[in-house]
Amino acid sequence: MTTPKPSVSPAASLTLTLTSVLWLSGCSGAAEDEGFSTGLEGDGTTDQGGDSTTNSTNSTTNSSTGDGDGDPGDGDGDPGDGDSGDGDGDDSDSDGGNTKFDLNPIGDAGEGGGGPGGPGSCRESEIYGAAGGFPAFEDPAYADFLDKTIAIVTHRVQSGGFGSHLITIVDISGDPPPPSVNYLAPLYVRPEWNEANLGGRIFGITLDSEGNIYVAPSTVFGATNNTSTIKKIDRVTGEISDFATIPNNGPAMGNLNYDCVSETIYVSNHEDGRIYQLDVYSGDIVSTYHHGTGNVTMGPANDPGEPNGQFAPLGERVWAVQSHAGRLYYSVWWEHSQAGNQAKNNEVWSVAYTGNSGIPDAATAKKEFDVPNGSGTSMPVSDLSFAHDGWMLIAQRTMYGDMQTSAHQSTTFDYDYIDGEWVWQGTNYVVGELMPYSAAGGVDHDFDPGGYVWMTGDALDFYTPDVVYGLQGTPYGGGDINTSTVIDLDQEIAAQDKTAYGDVELPIPGDVSPVPPPG
Repeated sequence: MTTPKPSVSPAASLTLTLTSVLWLSGCSGAAEDEGFSTGLEGDGTTDQGGDSTTNSTNSTTNSSTGDGDGDPGDGDGDPGDGDSGDGDGDDSDSDGGNTKFDLNPIGDAGEGGGGPGGPGSCRESEIYGAAGGFPAFEDPAYADFLDKTIAIVTHRVQSGGFGSHLITIVDISGDPPPPSVNYLAPLYVRPEWNEANLGGRIFGITLDSEGNIYVAPSTVFGATNNTSTIKKIDRVTGEISDFATIPNNGPAMGNLNYDCVSETIYVSNHEDGRIYQLDVYSGDIVSTYHHGTGNVTMGPANDPGEPNGQFAPLGERVWAVQSHAGRLYYSVWWEHSQAGNQAKNNEVWSVAYTGNSGIPDAATAKKEFDVPNGSGTSMPVSDLSFAHDGWMLIAQRTMYGDMQTSAHQSTTFDYDYIDGEWVWQGTNYVVGELMPYSAAGGVDHDFDPGGYVWMTGDALDFYTPDVVYGLQGTPYGGGDINTSTVIDLDQEIAAQDKTAYGDVELPIPGDVSPVPPPG
C-alpha cells in the first residue's frame, strides 16, 4: 500500500516575533593588515564607495532549476554597484570586555581520560554528547579571535579573487550591526586550507572537544579528487593531516559529527549508505550502521561489491548526522528537484546507542518526521543542530542530481519536542532576500538564550543595494533579513557567489548550560 505523500506549506507559518537579543561585546575596529585576518570598516558595514567591478561567478550549475525568482545562475547579468547609500546607522564600536571561553585541552588525547563534568571528553556544557571546542591557533593573525564567538564555514573556491581557501572563520561577537546591511565581520583564512592540501572539495565540518577541526570530502559542488579520506586540522598549528579513510570510490561523504561521550566521530557515506563510527584518537572504524537494512557491523563492513563508485540509492542515502542525548539523529535523502517521489518526502530519523559506546542499536531506529515540501519537492537535509533549550534546527540543500546543486528551493526549519514527538514550528528562520527558500545547507546557533541562529545562504542581499552571499544570523524566535545580520564571506559585493557556501559550525563555550535532552 502506498501512503500519500505529506504536503506542508512552510510559507504559511512565517513568524516575526523576536526574543531579546544579547550579543557578546567586542572590538569591531578595522582589522590589521598583517596575517590573513580581514576586518571592519569604521562603522562595521560595507564601504559602498569604491568597488564597482562586476565579476561573473563560477556556479556549479549554469542554469538553475529553481523557481523563476530572477537570480541568474551564472551571474553574467550583474548590474553595477547600484545605489551607494550607506545605511550605516550609528558607529557600533564597543570598548566592552569579551566573555572568555574555555580553550584548554579536554581529557588525555592519548587515552581519552575524560573532561571535567562529563564522560569521555565532555565538558559540563557537552554532557549530552553535542561537542565542539575552540581552536587556539598560534598564528599571530588569529590572536584577536581567541576569546570571541566564532562561526566556521565551509565553501568551494569563491569568486572575486579572494583566495583559494575552502574554510573561513568568522568573528560574530560584538554588538549587533545594522540589520540587512552587509557586515564586514573580521575573517580568518589560511591559504593552505585549499583543494590541493584538503584533497579536493569539502562540505561537512565538526569539532572535537579540544577544538580540532574535521572536514569530510564532498561532491555537492561536483566531482572531487579525494572521496574517501576525512581531514583533520590541528587546533594549534592549523596543519592538515589525514584522520581516517573509509571505502569510497567516487560519491564521497555527506556530513560528520563528534560525540564526546563515546569519543567517536560519525560520518555518512554516500556510496554504501552506511554511517561510520570512527575513534577520534586513532581514526579506526569502531562500527557501521546501514539505515536501509538495519545492519550493524563491529569494525569495517564487508558489503558485496562495495565500494563500487556508485551512489547509494535514494531512500538509503544518509546525509546529516548529529549526536544528542543518547541517540544519533540523521537525515535520509529520498528526493530532489529532478527526482521527485510521490510517496516519500525527505526524512529525519534517529537511532539509540548501546550504552555509552556510541554503537547504534538498529532495533531502536525510528522516523522522527517528514521534511516539509513547501517548494513542491522536499530538498535533502544536509545539516541539523539542537539549540540551547533543546529545540531542533534542520537545513536543506538544493540538489537536482547526485552531485548537481542549485539554489532557492531550500529553507531552514525548527521543531519543538511536544508530547513525545518533534513538531514542526514553521518557516520562522527565513534565509535570504529571495525568501523563503535561499538556505545553502548549514545551520548552527550560539549558546546564549538571547542569541542567534546562524545559517549559510544565497542572495542574502540581492542588489538592494549589495550582492551578499554567505552567512546570516537571525535572532532566536525567528525573522528575515530585516532583523538579521548578513555577512558576505568574500567581501566582494558586486557579483554573485551562488551555491558557493556549505556547512557552518560554532564551538560550544565551556561555561554554558548543556543542550537538554528532548522533553
